[in-house]
Amino acid sequence: MAITFVNIWETKILDTIRTFLNNEFAGSIPIYTGDFKDMGNQSIRLNPIGSDLIERMSSAELREYIIDVSYTFKEKTIKKDTWEHILRQLSHIEALFFNNQKNTFFNGRLETSRINDKVTAEEAIDGLVVIRWEWRGMYLGNIS
Repeated sequence: MAITFVNIWETKILDTIRTFLNNEFAGSIPIYTGDFKDMGNQSIRLNPIGSDLIERMSSAELREYIIDVSYTFKEKTIKKDTWEHILRQLSHIEALFFNNQKNTFFNGRLETSRINDKVTAEEAIDGLVVIRWEWRGMYLGNIS
């Protein structure tokens, strides 16, 4: 007999984050999931990392989901104006995640922020600046 389940990763976590990012940036910044892709001069990538079991109950489980969130900006020559734009986007994205900490998930937060902490594929792109965060959020799922 098949069980009934919800794809929590896709429908409760990633779709929710993609929706508030797309609503805010209205197509001006591509948002995608998975491995790094060169998406033009700027993009936001959501890369699922894993989940930790916080509490198992008789009728549900509470998990903390972890996503690597990165904002990339590409320009051959990084000048003062460019850094101001990048740092403004960094603050904008952090404020957006703060305003959406309670959504279908709860306690959603950007834990850390690192500038130019690049993965191998990102290092191969000239002029690429990467801002990387670790996002964590909780969801009560598998409710019976």
